[in-house]
Amino acid sequence: MKKLLLVEDSEMFYHLLTKALKRVDVKWAMDGKDALLKVREVQPDIMLVDVVLPDMSGIDLIKKIKDIHPNAKIIVISGIDHDEVRRDALRAGAVDYISKSAGLNYLRERIYREIED
Repeated sequence: MKKLLLVEDSEMFYHLLTKALKRVDVKWAMDGKDALLKVREVQPDIMLVDVVLPDMSGIDLIKKIKDIHPNAKIIVISGIDHDEVRRDALRAGAVDYISKSAGLNYLRERIYREIED
């Protein structure tokens, strides 16, 4: 089973995603510091990283993750849908940037596409 690390401070979103992704083992980190520990421990196939985290920006976290795992597949999720933030996320190494308003079905299909490549 593929492993996904969700870096998001909303426990409700974690539970929704876990229910939506039947073919993926979802692990959860509430902030950047916890995510950096779990990246090493879990060795996820893909990560979902929120732009706004309690202890650092999602963009800064992506850069730190890429230092540890240069080939990490990271999708940024955010309620902030600004071109500048999207561009920064992609430059930092994210494979995609998805607005939370896109919906859970779209997000699920995008995750499945990415892990099946």
